[in-house]
Amino acid sequence: MKNSNNLNNKKPYYSFSDYAKNKFKIKVGKISINTDFGCAHKLNDGGCRFCNLESYKPPYIKEDEIENQWLNGIKNYKNRYKKYYGYFQLGTPLSKLASKESLFYAERLIKFDDCVGLMFGARSDMLEEETLKKLNDLAKENDKEIWLEMGAQSSNDETLNFINRGHNYKSFVETVNNIKENYKNLIICAHIIFGLPKRIENNKIIIENKNDMIKTIKDISKLKIDAVKFHQLDIVRSSYFENIYNEFDFPILDEDYYIELIAEALGFTEKNIIIARLTGDSLRDSLIAPKWKKSKSEIINLIIKKMNERNIKQGDLLKNYCY
Repeated sequence: MKNSNNLNNKKPYYSFSDYAKNKFKIKVGKISINTDFGCAHKLNDGGCRFCNLESYKPPYIKEDEIENQWLNGIKNYKNRYKKYYGYFQLGTPLSKLASKESLFYAERLIKFDDCVGLMFGARSDMLEEETLKKLNDLAKENDKEIWLEMGAQSSNDETLNFINRGHNYKSFVETVNNIKENYKNLIICAHIIFGLPKRIENNKIIIENKNDMIKTIKDISKLKIDAVKFHQLDIVRSSYFENIYNEFDFPILDEDYYIELIAEALGFTEKNIIIARLTGDSLRDSLIAPKWKKSKSEIINLIIKKMNERNIKQGDLLKNYCY
C-alpha cells in the first residue's frame, strides 16, 4: 500500500478516515459522479440478484455535465471538506462500452485542484488491459490516487453462482494479481457482502454461515490488497431478491449478529488493509430488509466496543492462522 497502518488508540482497525487524514493532513469527502451507463452485467446477463442501482444513488446526483455534478456534490456537503475524491460508483463505468467516456471524464476531473483522486466501481471480469494502462498512467502523470473498487462479494463459488455474479472467485483473484503486478499505481479495494444466500433447500433460503463469511475475508487478506468494504445484504425494491424474500423463508442478518461478525472479521483482516466501509446504507425508500433500529454511526461504535471487549485489533486473529 501507499501508506502503512498505524492503529491509533481510538480505533482497533485501520479506517479510511485515518488513512486519508494521514495522507492528506485534512478530512476528504467523496463526490458521486454519474456517467449514466447503467450496469453492463444487467444488460448482458440480468445482473446480480441483490442489486437495484437506484437504491445506491445519492439524491443529489443529476444527469448533468461533470463540472456541475462536482459543484452539486460540494454544495451537498456544505463545504464540509476542502478536498474530494471523484467517485464513479454507479453501474459499470469501466466496462468496454463505458470506459472510453469514463476515461474522458476522469482526465478532466483529476485535474481539478480540489480533487485528490478518483474511485471507480469495477467488475473484475470487465477490466480490459487498455483501460487499466490508461488509468495507471493517469494516476502516475497527475500524482493522484485512482482506486478500483471491485466486487468480490464472496469467495464461495456456490454463492456467486446463486447471486448470478457472472464470474467465479478465481477470476477475481486473477484480476487482482494482474493489477498488482502490472499496474502498480492503482489502488485495489474489494467489496464483500455478508448474509448472501447460496441455495434454496426445502422452500428455505440457505445463507452463508459464519465459517463461509469469515473464510471470505481470510481469502481476501491473502491477496494483500489495499482496502476492503464490508456490507450487509440488503433486500431492496425491484431486485430479484425482493421476489424470493416474499416467496421463501429468507434469513436476514440482525444488527447484533452483524456487529459480532464484523468484529471477528476485522481480526482476520490484514492490518495494512484500509477498512473503507463497515456497513452499508441503501436508500430508505428502497430498503425492504433489514430494518435495523440503530444508526450507521451507532453500529460502527458498537463494532469498536465489541472489538475492545474481546481485545481484538485488526489482524490479531491471523497470528495463529496459516494461509
